[in-house]
Amino acid sequence: MFLIRCPITGTDELVAESSIVAVTNHPTHIAMTIRCPQGHQHVYRTGRRWDSARRAEELVGA
Repeated sequence: MFLIRCPITGTDELVAESSIVAVTNHPTHIAMTIRCPQGHQHVYRTGRRWDSARRAEELVGA
């Protein structure tokens, strides 16, 4: 089970592993596409290099 936040409705949803549509391994992160109970598909990204790259972009933009 995964606890996700639907960016469209803004609600927290508990979804089963069967809701995973795709998992894609990238050099900087892992992207997981999940279908929420409302039928929307969302991509959630995780990984240390992904977090580092996002922080670096925020610092450069500041």
